[in-house]
Amino acid sequence: MAVYYESTILRAGEEAPDMLDGGVVILYADPIPDALESVSVVHSPAGAPEREVRVGDVFRLGEEEVELIAVGDRAHENLKTLGHIVVYVNPEEGTQLLPGAVHGRGTVSLPSAGAKLSLSGQP
Repeated sequence: MAVYYESTILRAGEEAPDMLDGGVVILYADPIPDALESVSVVHSPAGAPEREVRVGDVFRLGEEEVELIAVGDRAHENLKTLGHIVVYVNPEEGTQLLPGAVHGRGTVSLPSAGAKLSLSGQP
């Protein structure tokens, strides 16, 4: 698998751990709207994604990873323009896929500042 998107974690909002406990990771590139700061994991992308986000890709946060099982139709555009994507980790059967979100299976924990984020998949 080839890495097509890389970023570095800057900080996590004070409510981000609660979101993660509920199986949701909200990622947003800096600068971030004030209204989303408290619930988001803020990161600094190395560049734009080299290709679209696809089912089967691997989302890696620090040393943990999630395999994507569903991709919303705005997920790639939001990631490309805002560095924004919402990852639902191990969602229950029947969970609605929102346009800017992805669903994945695996394990992630709250990253610390300096941790790496990446997306990888087949070219």
